[in-house]
Amino acid sequence: MTDTPALPAATAPSAAPTASPVYVESKNLSVIALVLGIASVLLGYTFIVPIAAIVVGVLGYRREPTGHTLAVWGIVLGAVMAFGWIVAGFFGVLFTLPFFFVGLF
Repeated sequence: MTDTPALPAATAPSAAPTASPVYVESKNLSVIALVLGIASVLLGYTFIVPIAAIVVGVLGYRREPTGHTLAVWGIVLGAVMAFGWIVAGFFGVLFTLPFFFVGLF
C-alpha cells in the first residue's frame, strides 16, 4: 500500500452571507437645536431657550456631520433671540435711567 496524504475535506459554504452592521448617523442634537431655536422665536423673549439652542447646536455641529444645516439654523435662531435679549435690556436700561435720576433730585 502506498501512503498518500489525505486531501482535506471541503467545507460547506455558509448558508447565507453575514451582513456587516450598518452604522446610521443620528441627527438628534441637530434636530433638538433646531427645535429649541424655533421655540425661542415662538415663545418670545425667553432667556434660557436661546442659550440652550446655541449650546446644543454647537454640540450637534461638532458631533454630527450629517446634521450641519439643522445645527446651524438652531445656532442662528438662538443667537438672534439672545441678541434680542441684549438689545431689549439695553433699551430697558436706557429708558429707565432718566426716571431713576429724576427720583434722586
